[in-house]
Amino acid sequence: MKEIKISIKSQFRASHYHNGSLSEPIHDHTFVYVVTLKGPINDEGFLVDFREVENRLLEINRELSSQILNKIVPLGTTETIAVYLFDKVKEIFPQICKIQVFEKENYSVTYEG
Repeated sequence: MKEIKISIKSQFRASHYHNGSLSEPIHDHTFVYVVTLKGPINDEGFLVDFREVENRLLEINRELSSQILNKIVPLGTTETIAVYLFDKVKEIFPQICKIQVFEKENYSVTYEG
């Protein structure tokens, strides 16, 4: 069976800050992220139902929305947020192969675990 990839976009709004060489006070972003799953097409003709993935991502979004991410994710950078989200999604969907997190429209981090 051939493997395919599907991608689902989601978002949440939260705060983070930076200390050290990049000193920024607490500030908000709408973090937009795209989860990509990879695997074989099942007997019904799909990898995973898009709605199931979307609903589970909404649960993760509710946990992170309006939070100070530094209290949840080490260092609170977009890079560490990408790894955190990848690991959270992998607990639910082991088919995850990539996540891309946008801090701003033109700034993103991609993690392939």
